[in-house]
Amino acid sequence: METIQKVLQTIPQELILFYSVVFCAVGFLFAFIALIVAVKVSRRSKRILRDGSGRDITEAIVNYYKKCTEIMDDYNKAEERLKKLEAESKSCVKKVGAIRYNAFGGNNSNLSFAAAVLDDSDSGFVINGVYSRQQTTTYLKPINKGKSLFELSEEEEEAIKTAKINYERNITR
Repeated sequence: METIQKVLQTIPQELILFYSVVFCAVGFLFAFIALIVAVKVSRRSKRILRDGSGRDITEAIVNYYKKCTEIMDDYNKAEERLKKLEAESKSCVKKVGAIRYNAFGGNNSNLSFAAAVLDDSDSGFVINGVYSRQQTTTYLKPINKGKSLFELSEEEEEAIKTAKINYERNITR
Protein backbone atom coordinates (compact mmCIF):
# COMPACT_ATOMS: atom_id res chain seq x y z
CA MET A 1 0.00 0.00 0.00
CA GLU A 2 2.79 2.37 0.84
CA THR A 3 4.40 1.78 -2.55
CA ILE A 4 1.22 2.83 -4.32
CA GLN A 5 1.10 6.02 -2.26
CA LYS A 6 4.71 6.75 -3.06
CA VAL A 7 4.10 6.23 -6.78
CA LEU A 8 0.99 8.45 -6.69
CA GLN A 9 2.93 11.18 -4.87
CA THR A 10 5.59 11.17 -7.59
CA ILE A 11 3.00 11.59 -10.41
CA PRO A 12 1.82 15.16 -10.76
CA GLN A 13 -1.83 15.82 -9.82
CA GLU A 14 -2.47 17.47 -13.18
CA LEU A 15 -1.43 14.33 -15.05
CA ILE A 16 -3.74 12.13 -12.97
CA LEU A 17 -6.56 14.60 -13.54
CA PHE A 18 -5.81 14.70 -17.28
CA TYR A 19 -5.88 10.90 -17.60
CA SER A 20 -9.08 10.73 -15.57
CA VAL A 21 -10.77 13.23 -17.89
CA VAL A 22 -9.52 11.33 -20.98
CA PHE A 23 -10.76 8.04 -19.48
CA CYS A 24 -14.19 9.57 -18.80
CA ALA A 25 -14.34 11.07 -22.30
CA VAL A 26 -13.53 7.70 -23.87
CA GLY A 27 -16.21 6.09 -21.67
CA PHE A 28 -18.76 8.71 -22.76
CA LEU A 29 -17.76 8.14 -26.41
CA PHE A 30 -18.32 4.39 -26.09
CA ALA A 31 -21.64 5.00 -24.35
CA PHE A 32 -22.71 7.38 -27.14
CA ILE A 33 -21.76 4.83 -29.81
CA ALA A 34 -23.67 2.12 -27.91
CA LEU A 35 -26.71 4.41 -27.78
CA ILE A 36 -26.57 5.00 -31.56
CA VAL A 37 -26.29 1.25 -32.22
CA ALA A 38 -29.21 0.56 -29.86
CA VAL A 39 -31.40 3.12 -31.65
CA LYS A 40 -30.57 1.59 -35.05
CA VAL A 41 -31.35 -1.93 -33.79
CA SER A 42 -34.59 -0.68 -32.28
CA ARG A 43 -35.62 0.89 -35.62
CA ARG A 44 -34.81 -2.32 -37.48
CA SER A 45 -36.77 -4.45 -35.05
CA LYS A 46 -39.73 -2.07 -35.32
CA ARG A 47 -39.60 -2.46 -39.11
CA ILE A 48 -39.58 -6.24 -38.69
CA LEU A 49 -42.48 -6.12 -36.27
CA ARG A 50 -44.44 -3.53 -38.27
CA ASP A 51 -46.48 -6.26 -40.04
CA GLY A 52 -48.19 -7.02 -36.73
CA SER A 53 -46.52 -10.37 -36.26
CA GLY A 54 -45.74 -9.64 -32.63
CA ARG A 55 -44.70 -7.15 -30.01
CA ASP A 56 -41.12 -8.27 -29.70
CA ILE A 57 -38.54 -10.07 -31.78
CA THR A 58 -39.06 -13.42 -30.01
CA GLU A 59 -42.75 -13.39 -30.81
CA ALA A 60 -41.98 -12.44 -34.41
CA ILE A 61 -39.57 -15.36 -34.74
CA VAL A 62 -42.14 -17.77 -33.28
CA ASN A 63 -44.80 -16.48 -35.70
CA TYR A 64 -42.37 -16.75 -38.60
CA TYR A 65 -41.56 -20.34 -37.60
CA LYS A 66 -45.29 -21.16 -37.48
CA LYS A 67 -45.77 -19.71 -40.96
CA CYS A 68 -42.82 -21.74 -42.26
CA THR A 69 -44.26 -24.89 -40.69
CA GLU A 70 -47.65 -24.23 -42.29
CA ILE A 71 -45.99 -23.70 -45.68
CA MET A 72 -44.05 -26.96 -45.32
CA ASP A 73 -47.26 -28.81 -44.38
CA ASP A 74 -49.00 -27.39 -47.45
CA TYR A 75 -46.01 -28.35 -49.60
CA ASN A 76 -46.03 -31.91 -48.25
CA LYS A 77 -49.79 -32.23 -48.90
CA ALA A 78 -49.33 -30.93 -52.44
CA GLU A 79 -46.49 -33.37 -53.02
CA GLU A 80 -48.66 -36.27 -51.82
CA ARG A 81 -51.48 -35.15 -54.11
CA LEU A 82 -49.05 -34.92 -57.03
CA LYS A 83 -47.77 -38.46 -56.40
CA LYS A 84 -51.34 -39.75 -56.22
CA LEU A 85 -52.27 -37.96 -59.45
CA GLU A 86 -49.17 -39.30 -61.19
CA ALA A 87 -50.05 -42.84 -60.11
CA GLU A 88 -53.65 -42.41 -61.23
CA SER A 89 -52.69 -40.85 -64.56
CA LYS A 90 -50.76 -43.96 -65.59
CA SER A 91 -54.06 -45.77 -66.10
CA CYS A 92 -55.71 -42.87 -67.95
CA VAL A 93 -56.09 -42.82 -71.70
CA LYS A 94 -53.07 -41.06 -73.13
CA LYS A 95 -52.51 -42.50 -76.56
CA VAL A 96 -55.20 -42.27 -79.22
CA GLY A 97 -54.77 -43.00 -82.88
CA ALA A 98 -57.21 -43.63 -85.71
CA ILE A 99 -56.93 -44.38 -89.37
CA ARG A 100 -59.47 -44.67 -92.16
CA TYR A 101 -59.15 -47.23 -94.89
CA ASN A 102 -60.98 -48.89 -97.73
CA ALA A 103 -61.69 -52.46 -96.57
CA PHE A 104 -62.78 -54.05 -99.86
CA GLY A 105 -61.60 -51.73 -102.61
CA GLY A 106 -64.11 -50.25 -105.00
CA ASN A 107 -65.98 -47.04 -104.37
CA ASN A 108 -66.80 -47.17 -100.66
CA SER A 109 -64.56 -44.12 -99.99
CA ASN A 110 -62.45 -45.19 -97.00
CA LEU A 111 -65.43 -45.58 -94.67
CA SER A 112 -63.79 -48.34 -92.61
CA PHE A 113 -61.68 -47.34 -89.63
CA ALA A 114 -59.41 -48.64 -86.90
CA ALA A 115 -58.89 -46.71 -83.65
CA ALA A 116 -56.51 -47.47 -80.81
CA VAL A 117 -57.07 -46.18 -77.26
CA LEU A 118 -54.12 -46.88 -74.93
CA ASP A 119 -52.81 -45.87 -71.51
CA ASP A 120 -49.25 -45.20 -70.37
CA SER A 121 -48.26 -48.88 -70.53
CA ASP A 122 -49.77 -49.36 -74.02
CA SER A 123 -52.78 -51.20 -72.61
CA GLY A 124 -56.33 -50.51 -73.76
CA PHE A 125 -58.22 -51.57 -76.88
CA VAL A 126 -58.45 -51.33 -80.62
CA ILE A 127 -61.83 -50.91 -82.27
CA ASN A 128 -62.16 -51.75 -85.94
CA GLY A 129 -65.23 -50.83 -88.00
CA VAL A 130 -65.40 -52.58 -91.35
CA TYR A 131 -67.86 -50.98 -93.78
CA SER A 132 -69.39 -52.64 -96.81
CA ARG A 133 -72.52 -51.80 -98.77
CA GLN A 134 -74.49 -54.63 -97.23
CA GLN A 135 -73.39 -54.29 -93.60
CA THR A 136 -71.03 -52.72 -91.11
CA THR A 137 -69.13 -54.93 -88.65
CA THR A 138 -67.31 -53.69 -85.55
CA TYR A 139 -64.54 -55.54 -83.73
CA LEU A 140 -63.09 -54.69 -80.33
CA LYS A 141 -59.76 -56.25 -79.35
CA PRO A 142 -58.10 -55.75 -75.95
CA ILE A 143 -54.47 -54.64 -75.92
CA ASN A 144 -52.13 -55.43 -73.02
CA LYS A 145 -48.67 -53.84 -73.08
CA GLY A 146 -48.85 -53.33 -76.84
CA LYS A 147 -49.91 -56.93 -77.62
CA SER A 148 -53.25 -58.60 -78.17
CA LEU A 149 -54.41 -62.18 -77.68
CA PHE A 150 -56.24 -61.78 -80.97
CA GLU A 151 -54.53 -61.41 -84.31
CA LEU A 152 -54.36 -57.77 -85.32
CA SER A 153 -54.91 -56.58 -88.86
CA GLU A 154 -52.47 -54.24 -90.59
CA GLU A 155 -54.89 -51.36 -90.04
CA GLU A 156 -55.17 -52.10 -86.31
CA GLU A 157 -51.37 -52.27 -86.01
CA GLU A 158 -51.18 -48.96 -87.86
CA ALA A 159 -53.75 -47.41 -85.48
CA ILE A 160 -51.63 -48.52 -82.49
CA LYS A 161 -48.51 -47.11 -84.13
CA THR A 162 -50.34 -43.83 -84.86
CA ALA A 163 -51.49 -43.60 -81.24
CA LYS A 164 -47.92 -43.93 -80.01
CA ILE A 165 -46.63 -41.38 -82.54
CA ASN A 166 -49.38 -38.88 -81.63
CA TYR A 167 -48.51 -39.26 -77.96
CA GLU A 168 -44.78 -38.71 -78.53
CA ARG A 169 -45.51 -35.70 -80.73
CA ASN A 170 -47.72 -34.13 -78.04
CA ILE A 171 -45.13 -34.80 -75.30
CA THR A 172 -42.32 -33.04 -77.18
CA ARG A 173 -44.34 -29.84 -77.79
